[in-house]
Amino acid sequence: MISPEVSTLVTLILYALASIAGIAGMVARSLFWRRLGCWLALAGFACQTLMLALGFHTSLPGGLSLGAYLQMLAWFVLLCGLAVWFKMRQETALLFAAPLGLILFAMSAPYLSALIHVPPSLKAPFYALHIGALFLSLGLTALAFAAGALFLFLEGRIKSKQRMRGFWQDMPALSILDKINAFTTLTAFPLYTLGIVAGLIWAKPVFGATVTGDPKEVVSIVVWLLFAVLFHNRLANGWKGRKPARLAVFIFVLCLFSIIVVNTFMVTHHAFIRR
Repeated sequence: MISPEVSTLVTLILYALASIAGIAGMVARSLFWRRLGCWLALAGFACQTLMLALGFHTSLPGGLSLGAYLQMLAWFVLLCGLAVWFKMRQETALLFAAPLGLILFAMSAPYLSALIHVPPSLKAPFYALHIGALFLSLGLTALAFAAGALFLFLEGRIKSKQRMRGFWQDMPALSILDKINAFTTLTAFPLYTLGIVAGLIWAKPVFGATVTGDPKEVVSIVVWLLFAVLFHNRLANGWKGRKPARLAVFIFVLCLFSIIVVNTFMVTHHAFIRR
C-alpha cells in the first residue's frame, strides 16, 4: 500500500516538475513544455486527490495540522487552476497554480506538528460547509491574485513603453487576465459568503455567540467587506482593469495574513497549537 510519505513526496515532485516545465515553456516560448507543465500539474493533482481519498490527511491524532491545512489549500488552488484551464482554455492560470501549490507544499513541512484541535462538537455539517466553501474561495482568490499581479506588472511595462520581447510576447492579453480575475473573484465571493455564514451559524451553539470578537472573525469580516466592494463594483459599475486587480491582490495578501499570522501567533479559536 502507498504510504502517506511516498504519496506526499510524489505529489511534491510532480508539482516541482510542473513548475519547472511551465516556467521553461514560458521562457523558451515552447508550447510543448507549457503543455507538459499543465499535464504534470494534473498528474500531481490526481496524486494528491488519491492521498486525500485514502485519508492520509486524518493520520495525525489530536486535530488538523497546519501542514495538512496548507496542503489542502494547495489542492484547492490546483483545482481552481484546472477549472480555468478547462473552462477558459488558458494555460497561464494553471502554470501559476503549480508553483503556488509547490510553495504551499514546501511551507507545510515545518508545520506538520502544529495542530488545530477539532473537538467532536465542531464536527458537524455546518463545519464541513464552512471549511469547504472557504478553501475553495481561497483557491479562487489565489488565482485572482496571480492574474491581478500579472495584469499590473504587464500594464506597467506597456505604459512605460518597454518592449515586450521574448516570453513576454506570449503572456495573455490584459483583457484575458482581467477576465480570469473577474471569473475567479465573482465566483469566490459567494463561496466566501457561504463559508462565513455557515461559520457564524455553527459558532452560536459552540461558542455561545454568533460573533465573539475573535481576531479571526474580525479579519474575515474585513476580507468579506472588501470582497463585497469588489463584487458589487464588478457587477454594478463595470469595474475593469487596474482597480479590481489591485483590490484582488490586497484581498489575497490579507487572507495570507489571516492564515499565517492570525492562526499562528494570535489568541483565537482557530489557532494552530504546536505540540
